[in-house]
Amino acid sequence: MDINFGGLNVITQCRRNHIPLWTCGPFLFIIMGGVNIAGMLTTGFIAQRFSDDPAVVIISVSIMAAFLFVVGNAVVSSFQRLADASRIKSEFVSIVSHQLRSPLSAIRWQLEIILDRSTQVPEEMRDTLYTIKKQNERMIDLVNDLLEVSRIEDDRIILRPEPVKFDIFVEQVIKNYEPLAKQSGVALLFVAEANGLTVFADEGKLRWVTENLLDNALRYTKTGGEVSVRVLKEGSEGRVEVADSGVGIPLADQRMIFTKFFRADNALRLRAEGTGLGLFLVKSLVKTMGGKVGFASLEGKGSTFWFTLPLIEGEAAGQ
Repeated sequence: MDINFGGLNVITQCRRNHIPLWTCGPFLFIIMGGVNIAGMLTTGFIAQRFSDDPAVVIISVSIMAAFLFVVGNAVVSSFQRLADASRIKSEFVSIVSHQLRSPLSAIRWQLEIILDRSTQVPEEMRDTLYTIKKQNERMIDLVNDLLEVSRIEDDRIILRPEPVKFDIFVEQVIKNYEPLAKQSGVALLFVAEANGLTVFADEGKLRWVTENLLDNALRYTKTGGEVSVRVLKEGSEGRVEVADSGVGIPLADQRMIFTKFFRADNALRLRAEGTGLGLFLVKSLVKTMGGKVGFASLEGKGSTFWFTLPLIEGEAAGQ
Protein backbone atom coordinates (compact mmCIF):
# COMPACT_ATOMS: atom_id res chain seq x y z
CA MET A 1 0.00 0.00 0.00
CA ASP A 2 1.37 3.42 -0.98
CA ILE A 3 0.26 6.90 0.00
CA ASN A 4 0.36 9.56 -2.72
CA PHE A 5 0.39 13.11 -1.45
CA GLY A 6 0.68 15.90 -3.98
CA GLY A 7 2.24 13.54 -6.50
CA LEU A 8 4.70 12.23 -3.89
CA ASN A 9 4.72 8.54 -3.13
CA VAL A 10 5.45 8.82 0.59
CA ILE A 11 5.93 5.16 1.54
CA THR A 12 8.22 4.52 -1.44
CA GLN A 13 10.31 7.56 -0.51
CA CYS A 14 10.67 6.37 3.09
CA ARG A 15 11.67 2.88 1.97
CA ARG A 16 14.15 4.25 -0.56
CA ASN A 17 15.88 6.11 2.28
CA HIS A 18 15.66 3.00 4.50
CA ILE A 19 13.75 4.84 7.22
CA PRO A 20 11.00 3.12 9.27
CA LEU A 21 7.60 4.67 8.54
CA TRP A 22 7.05 5.83 12.11
CA THR A 23 10.29 7.84 12.01
CA CYS A 24 9.92 9.11 8.43
CA GLY A 25 9.19 12.84 8.17
CA PRO A 26 6.81 12.86 5.15
CA PHE A 27 4.77 9.96 6.56
CA LEU A 28 4.60 11.57 10.02
CA PHE A 29 3.52 14.84 8.39
CA ILE A 30 0.46 13.10 6.93
CA ILE A 31 -0.26 11.28 10.21
CA MET A 32 0.00 14.48 12.24
CA GLY A 33 -2.32 16.17 9.75
CA GLY A 34 -4.89 13.46 10.44
CA VAL A 35 -4.35 13.83 14.19
CA ASN A 36 -4.83 17.58 13.86
CA ILE A 37 -8.14 17.19 12.01
CA ALA A 38 -9.37 14.56 14.47
CA GLY A 39 -8.36 16.77 17.41
CA MET A 40 -10.21 19.77 15.98
CA LEU A 41 -13.39 17.76 15.34
CA THR A 42 -13.28 16.21 18.81
CA THR A 43 -12.66 19.58 20.46
CA GLY A 44 -15.54 21.13 18.52
CA PHE A 45 -17.90 18.31 19.52
CA ILE A 46 -16.96 18.56 23.21
CA ALA A 47 -17.14 22.37 23.22
CA GLN A 48 -20.66 22.27 21.73
CA ARG A 49 -21.82 20.00 24.55
CA PHE A 50 -20.68 22.46 27.22
CA SER A 51 -21.45 25.78 25.51
CA ASP A 52 -24.03 27.11 23.08
CA ASP A 53 -21.89 30.13 22.25
CA PRO A 54 -20.32 29.68 18.75
CA ALA A 55 -17.45 31.98 19.73
CA VAL A 56 -16.41 29.64 22.56
CA VAL A 57 -16.47 26.66 20.18
CA ILE A 58 -14.39 28.49 17.56
CA ILE A 59 -11.83 29.66 20.14
CA SER A 60 -11.54 26.15 21.64
CA VAL A 61 -11.02 24.57 18.22
CA SER A 62 -8.49 27.26 17.25
CA ILE A 63 -6.47 26.75 20.45
CA MET A 64 -6.42 22.97 19.96
CA ALA A 65 -5.46 23.34 16.28
CA ALA A 66 -2.59 25.69 17.16
CA PHE A 67 -1.37 23.36 19.93
CA LEU A 68 -1.46 20.28 17.70
CA PHE A 69 0.24 22.17 14.86
CA VAL A 70 3.14 23.23 17.10
CA VAL A 71 3.54 19.74 18.62
CA GLY A 72 3.20 18.03 15.24
CA ASN A 73 5.73 20.32 13.60
CA ALA A 74 8.22 19.69 16.42
CA VAL A 75 7.78 15.92 16.16
CA VAL A 76 8.11 15.84 12.36
CA SER A 77 11.12 18.17 12.37
CA SER A 78 12.92 16.10 15.02
CA PHE A 79 12.45 12.84 13.17
CA GLN A 80 13.39 14.47 9.86
CA ARG A 81 16.69 15.62 11.36
CA LEU A 82 17.35 12.07 12.61
CA ALA A 83 16.54 10.65 9.17
CA ASP A 84 18.85 13.16 7.46
CA ALA A 85 21.65 12.32 9.89
CA SER A 86 21.19 8.59 9.24
CA ARG A 87 21.26 9.12 5.46
CA ILE A 88 24.39 11.29 5.65
CA LYS A 89 26.10 8.71 7.87
CA SER A 90 25.35 5.93 5.38
CA GLU A 91 26.66 8.01 2.48
CA PHE A 92 29.80 8.88 4.46
CA VAL A 93 30.50 5.22 5.29
CA SER A 94 30.04 4.25 1.63
CA ILE A 95 32.38 6.99 0.34
CA VAL A 96 35.08 6.33 2.95
CA SER A 97 34.94 2.57 2.31
CA HIS A 98 35.42 3.08 -1.42
CA GLN A 99 38.33 5.44 -0.80
CA LEU A 100 40.00 3.02 1.63
CA ARG A 101 39.77 -0.11 -0.51
CA SER A 102 42.27 0.94 -3.20
CA PRO A 103 45.19 1.89 -0.90
CA LEU A 104 44.60 -1.15 1.31
CA SER A 105 44.67 -3.43 -1.73
CA ALA A 106 47.86 -1.75 -2.95
CA ILE A 107 49.49 -2.35 0.45
CA ARG A 108 48.48 -6.01 0.33
CA TRP A 109 49.99 -6.49 -3.14
CA GLN A 110 53.25 -4.84 -2.06
CA LEU A 111 53.43 -7.05 1.05
CA GLU A 112 52.85 -10.17 -1.03
CA ILE A 113 55.66 -9.18 -3.42
CA ILE A 114 58.04 -8.63 -0.49
CA LEU A 115 57.04 -11.90 1.22
CA ASP A 116 57.50 -13.81 -2.05
CA ARG A 117 61.13 -12.79 -1.76
CA SER A 118 61.25 -14.01 1.84
CA THR A 119 64.73 -15.51 1.42
CA GLN A 120 66.03 -11.95 1.09
CA VAL A 121 64.12 -10.72 4.17
CA PRO A 122 65.54 -11.17 7.71
CA GLU A 123 63.55 -13.50 10.01
CA GLU A 124 62.43 -10.75 12.42
CA MET A 125 61.34 -8.51 9.56
CA ARG A 126 59.42 -11.38 7.94
CA ASP A 127 57.40 -11.99 11.14
CA THR A 128 56.59 -8.29 11.32
CA LEU A 129 55.48 -8.27 7.68
CA TYR A 130 53.19 -11.26 8.25
CA THR A 131 51.59 -9.42 11.18
CA ILE A 132 51.09 -6.32 9.03
CA LYS A 133 49.64 -8.48 6.25
CA LYS A 134 47.16 -10.09 8.66
CA GLN A 135 45.98 -6.70 9.96
CA ASN A 136 45.76 -5.40 6.39
CA GLU A 137 43.52 -8.33 5.45
CA ARG A 138 41.30 -7.61 8.46
CA MET A 139 40.92 -4.01 7.30
CA ILE A 140 40.08 -5.12 3.76
CA ASP A 141 37.45 -7.52 5.13
CA LEU A 142 35.94 -4.68 7.19
CA VAL A 143 35.84 -2.35 4.18
CA ASN A 144 34.22 -5.07 2.05
CA ASP A 145 31.61 -5.65 4.77
CA LEU A 146 30.84 -1.93 4.93
CA LEU A 147 30.48 -1.78 1.15
CA GLU A 148 28.16 -4.80 1.24
CA VAL A 149 26.04 -3.08 3.90
CA SER A 150 25.90 0.02 1.70
CA ARG A 151 24.77 -2.06 -1.30
CA ILE A 152 22.08 -3.76 0.80
CA GLU A 153 20.76 -0.45 2.11
CA ASP A 154 20.69 1.01 -1.41
CA ASP A 155 19.06 -2.12 -2.89
CA ARG A 156 22.08 -2.63 -5.15
CA ILE A 157 22.85 -6.26 -4.28
CA ILE A 158 23.78 -8.17 -7.43
CA LEU A 159 22.99 -11.90 -7.34
CA ARG A 160 24.33 -14.51 -9.73
CA PRO A 161 22.12 -17.48 -8.85
CA GLU A 162 22.97 -20.97 -10.08
CA PRO A 163 22.19 -24.55 -9.02
CA VAL A 164 24.34 -25.46 -5.99
CA LYS A 165 24.68 -28.97 -4.54
CA PHE A 166 23.85 -27.92 -1.01
CA ASP A 167 25.33 -30.73 1.10
CA ILE A 168 28.49 -31.07 -1.02
CA PHE A 169 29.02 -27.32 -1.01
CA VAL A 170 28.68 -27.00 2.78
CA GLU A 171 31.00 -29.97 3.36
CA GLN A 172 33.67 -28.34 1.18
CA VAL A 173 33.40 -25.10 3.15
CA ILE A 174 33.78 -27.02 6.42
CA LYS A 175 36.93 -28.77 5.20
CA ASN A 176 38.55 -25.37 4.74
CA TYR A 177 37.95 -24.70 8.45
CA GLU A 178 39.32 -28.00 9.76
CA PRO A 179 42.89 -26.65 10.24
CA LEU A 180 41.55 -23.67 12.23
CA ALA A 181 39.35 -25.93 14.37
CA LYS A 182 42.28 -28.27 15.04
CA GLN A 183 44.51 -25.35 15.97
CA SER A 184 41.82 -24.06 18.36
CA GLY A 185 41.28 -27.48 19.94
CA VAL A 186 37.63 -27.58 18.85
CA ALA A 187 35.95 -30.66 17.37
CA LEU A 188 34.34 -29.82 14.01
CA LEU A 189 31.64 -32.27 12.92
CA PHE A 190 29.53 -32.50 9.76
CA VAL A 191 26.31 -34.45 9.28
CA ALA A 192 24.32 -34.58 6.02
CA GLU A 193 20.86 -35.87 6.95
CA ALA A 194 19.72 -35.40 3.36
CA ASN A 195 21.96 -35.99 0.36
CA GLY A 196 21.75 -34.61 -3.17
CA LEU A 197 19.91 -31.41 -2.25
CA THR A 198 20.21 -28.63 -4.83
CA VAL A 199 19.41 -24.99 -4.14
CA PHE A 200 19.33 -22.08 -6.55
CA ALA A 201 21.65 -19.50 -4.99
CA ASP A 202 24.54 -17.15 -5.51
CA GLU A 203 27.50 -19.39 -4.67
CA GLY A 204 29.71 -16.52 -3.54
CA LYS A 205 27.07 -15.11 -1.19
CA LEU A 206 26.21 -18.61 0.08
CA ARG A 207 29.88 -19.26 0.82
CA TRP A 208 30.16 -15.98 2.70
CA VAL A 209 27.07 -16.78 4.83
CA THR A 210 28.27 -20.30 5.69
CA GLU A 211 31.81 -19.15 6.47
CA ASN A 212 30.56 -16.34 8.69
CA LEU A 213 28.42 -18.67 10.80
CA LEU A 214 31.28 -21.17 11.06
CA ASP A 215 33.76 -18.46 11.95
CA ASN A 216 31.50 -17.15 14.73
CA ALA A 217 30.92 -20.65 16.12
CA LEU A 218 34.66 -21.41 16.28
CA ARG A 219 35.51 -17.98 17.65
CA TYR A 220 33.16 -18.25 20.63
CA THR A 221 33.82 -21.92 21.45
CA LYS A 222 36.57 -22.65 23.96
CA THR A 223 39.26 -25.31 23.63
CA GLY A 224 37.76 -28.76 24.12
CA GLY A 225 34.37 -27.64 22.80
CA GLU A 226 32.46 -28.76 19.74
CA VAL A 227 30.98 -27.23 16.61
CA SER A 228 28.61 -29.34 14.52
CA VAL A 229 27.08 -28.56 11.14
CA ARG A 230 23.98 -30.30 9.81
CA VAL A 231 22.40 -30.19 6.37
CA LEU A 232 18.81 -31.37 6.17
CA LYS A 233 15.64 -31.05 4.12
CA GLU A 234 12.76 -29.11 5.63
CA GLY A 235 9.69 -29.17 3.41
CA SER A 236 10.55 -27.37 0.18
CA GLU A 237 13.75 -25.91 1.62
CA GLY A 238 17.29 -26.99 2.37
CA ARG A 239 18.45 -26.11 5.87
CA VAL A 240 21.91 -25.64 7.40
CA GLU A 241 22.37 -25.65 11.18
CA VAL A 242 25.61 -24.54 12.84
CA ALA A 243 25.62 -25.51 16.53
CA ASP A 244 28.36 -24.75 19.04
CA SER A 245 29.05 -25.37 22.72
CA GLY A 246 30.37 -21.83 23.17
CA VAL A 247 29.48 -18.88 25.37
CA GLY A 248 25.93 -18.45 24.07
CA ILE A 249 24.02 -15.17 23.84
CA PRO A 250 22.46 -13.41 26.86
CA LEU A 251 18.66 -13.40 26.70
CA ALA A 252 18.56 -9.60 26.90
CA ASP A 253 20.73 -9.32 23.77
CA GLN A 254 19.01 -11.90 21.60
CA ARG A 255 16.40 -9.59 20.07
CA MET A 256 19.20 -7.34 18.76
CA ILE A 257 21.54 -10.02 17.46
CA PHE A 258 20.85 -9.38 13.74
CA THR A 259 21.07 -5.61 14.15
CA LYS A 260 23.82 -3.72 12.34
CA PHE A 261 26.93 -3.06 14.49
CA PHE A 262 25.44 -4.86 17.52
CA ARG A 263 27.61 -7.13 19.66
CA ALA A 264 26.44 -9.07 22.72
CA ASP A 265 27.81 -8.07 26.13
CA ASN A 266 29.65 -11.34 26.70
CA ALA A 267 31.32 -11.04 23.28
CA LEU A 268 32.63 -7.62 24.29
CA ARG A 269 33.86 -8.99 27.62
CA LEU A 270 35.75 -11.73 25.80
CA ARG A 271 37.31 -9.07 23.56
CA ALA A 272 36.66 -11.30 20.58
CA GLU A 273 37.38 -9.73 17.21
CA GLY A 274 34.36 -8.54 15.27
CA THR A 275 32.49 -5.52 13.94
CA GLY A 276 28.87 -6.47 14.58
CA LEU A 277 28.18 -6.56 10.84
CA GLY A 278 28.42 -10.30 10.19
CA LEU A 279 25.00 -11.48 11.34
CA PHE A 280 23.30 -8.41 9.86
CA LEU A 281 24.82 -9.34 6.50
CA VAL A 282 23.99 -13.04 6.95
CA LYS A 283 20.31 -12.26 7.45
CA SER A 284 20.20 -9.70 4.63
CA LEU A 285 21.95 -11.95 2.09
CA VAL A 286 19.90 -15.04 2.92
CA LYS A 287 16.69 -13.00 2.71
CA THR A 288 17.81 -11.62 -0.67
CA MET A 289 18.27 -15.21 -1.91
CA GLY A 290 14.73 -16.11 -0.79
CA GLY A 291 15.62 -17.85 2.47
CA LYS A 292 15.17 -17.42 6.21
CA VAL A 293 17.54 -17.15 9.18
CA GLY A 294 17.09 -17.90 12.86
CA PHE A 295 18.83 -19.08 16.00
CA ALA A 296 18.41 -20.56 19.47
CA SER A 297 20.85 -19.80 22.26
CA LEU A 298 21.39 -20.25 25.98
CA GLU A 299 24.08 -18.22 27.71
CA GLY A 300 26.92 -20.43 28.87
CA LYS A 301 25.62 -23.43 26.89
CA GLY A 302 26.05 -22.45 23.25
CA SER A 303 24.10 -21.37 20.19
CA THR A 304 22.56 -22.88 17.07
CA PHE A 305 22.25 -20.64 14.03
CA TRP A 306 20.37 -21.87 10.98
CA PHE A 307 19.36 -20.68 7.55
CA THR A 308 17.17 -22.10 4.81
CA LEU A 309 17.11 -21.71 1.04
CA PRO A 310 14.44 -22.87 -1.42
CA LEU A 311 15.19 -26.16 -3.14
CA ILE A 312 14.95 -26.46 -6.91
CA GLU A 313 11.30 -27.42 -7.60
CA GLY A 314 11.83 -31.04 -8.65
CA GLU A 315 13.80 -31.83 -5.52
CA ALA A 316 11.43 -29.93 -3.25
CA ALA A 317 8.64 -32.27 -4.32
CA GLY A 318 10.75 -35.43 -4.08
CA GLN A 319 12.73 -37.25 -1.41
